[in-house]
Amino acid sequence: MVDGGSLENCCTVTYRGFESLRLRALKLIIMKKSLIFVLAAAAMMLAGVNASAQFSIGVGPATRFYFANNHDAIYGVGVQVSFEEGKRMSDYFGYSAGLDFGTYKNKEYYGTGASLTEMYVDIPVRAKFYLPLGGNFDLFLFGGAVPSVCVSSHLKSGDIKSSLFDEGFSYSRFDVLAGGGVGVEFAERLKIALGYDHGLLDRDQSDAKTMRVAAAKFTVSCMF
Repeated sequence: MVDGGSLENCCTVTYRGFESLRLRALKLIIMKKSLIFVLAAAAMMLAGVNASAQFSIGVGPATRFYFANNHDAIYGVGVQVSFEEGKRMSDYFGYSAGLDFGTYKNKEYYGTGASLTEMYVDIPVRAKFYLPLGGNFDLFLFGGAVPSVCVSSHLKSGDIKSSLFDEGFSYSRFDVLAGGGVGVEFAERLKIALGYDHGLLDRDQSDAKTMRVAAAKFTVSCMF
C-alpha cells in the first residue's frame, strides 16, 4: 500500500519533470523561430542586392564572452574573418548581410583546468546609418541581429579531449545575438569597424545554470 507522502512526492517529481520538459521545448521553439525570422530577413535583403552593392572581406581580433548566472564571466580570444555584402540606399542609410568565421580559445573553462576552443559561424544582418565627414571619409553606426552556430566546442586537459556537444553536456550550438557598433569608411575602399553583440538565448539547456554568450569584434576590411 502506498502512503500519502510517497504518492505526493512522486507527483511532485513527475510535475517538475514535465515542467522542465515544457520549458526546454519552449526554449527550442523560440530559438527556431528567431533563427527562421532572421535568416528570412537576410535572404530578403540579399535578394534585393544588385550590381551596385558592395562586397567586402575583413579580418581582425575578436573576443567571445561567457556569462553564467552562478559563475564569474570568462572569455576566449581569437581571430575572425568576415565576408559582407550590402547596399547604400542613400548618403545616410544602408544595409548589409554577411558571414563571419571565428575561432576562440579560453585557457581555463570555469575552473576545470581545461582549455576551451570553439569555432563559430555568424550571420550578421545589419542596418547602417552614415554621417559623411568630408574628404571621402564616412562615419557609420550599425545595428541588427546575428544568428550564430557553434561549429565545434572542445575541452582539452593534458592529453584528454572532449566536446561540449557530447552526451553528458547540455550545450546548445545555436544562438541569436543582437547589438551594434561604430566604424569608418574611406573612399568606399577601406572599412574599419568595432562592434559588440550579446546573446539572447540560453546556451546551457540544463536546469543547473543559464549561460549567455557575447562577442566583441574589431575588423579591418577591403571593399570592392
